[in-house]
Amino acid sequence: MANWREKLNQAAQNTISKSKEVAGVAKLNVEIGTLNQSMKNIYTEVGKYVLENGLLHEDESVAKWAAKAADIKAEIEANTEKIKLLKNVNTCPGCGAEVPKTSKFCDKCGTPIVVASTEPVKEDEEIIDADYSEASHRDAGAEETVQEPVTEAADQEETIPED
Repeated sequence: MANWREKLNQAAQNTISKSKEVAGVAKLNVEIGTLNQSMKNIYTEVGKYVLENGLLHEDESVAKWAAKAADIKAEIEANTEKIKLLKNVNTCPGCGAEVPKTSKFCDKCGTPIVVASTEPVKEDEEIIDADYSEASHRDAGAEETVQEPVTEAADQEETIPED
C-alpha cells in the first residue's frame, strides 16, 4: 500500500510541476506577444514618420509604399464622403462632429457650418443670400461701415423665399 501512496504522491508532484511550467510558459508567451505588438507599433510610427515627412523618397521601395499609402488614403477619404452623403451629414470644421446638412451651426460647439456648393456659378448668375440686407449693401461702399439692426418692417418689405 505504501507503494501505491508513493506513486500517487509522485503523480501529484509531477502534475504540480507541469502546471507551474505551463503557467510560466503562458506568462512568457503573453509577454512576448506584448513586446511583438510594441515592435509593430514602433514600425508603424517609423513608417508613418517616413511617409509624412517624405524621407527616403529616393528608395524605390519606399516610393512604392508611399504611392500605395496615398492611394489608400484617397480611397478612405472618398468612402468617408460617401458615408456622409448616405447619412446626410457634414463635418463640423470646429470640432469634427457630424452635423445634419440642414443645420447652420454645430450642435456641439456652435461653429457656423459653411457648405461649399458643388455646382459651378455662372458669371451672369446672381447669387442671393437669404441673410443679405439692403442696409449692409448700402453701407458697403462707405469707408466706415455702420451695422443697422434689421427690423421686422424691413423684413416684410423684401422677403426672399427659401428653398
